[in-house]
Amino acid sequence: MHVQLYDTTLRDGSQGEGVNFSVQDKLLITKMLDEVGFDLIEGGFAGSNEKDSEYFERVAQLDLKHARV
Repeated sequence: MHVQLYDTTLRDGSQGEGVNFSVQDKLLITKMLDEVGFDLIEGGFAGSNEKDSEYFERVAQLDLKHARV
């Protein structure tokens, strides 16, 4: 049996007071979560703002081994 690991750090975690991930931060966190073995990473809200739009454009270029974003 395989338990899928789902992470919402880049979506819910960025809603906390004083938290402001840059696009580069989000890409680095995505790579780290992928390396740990997360299956699904909630990256934010595509098209909701410029930062998330840029993130989704750039994350598509990453060579992720495990995760889907």
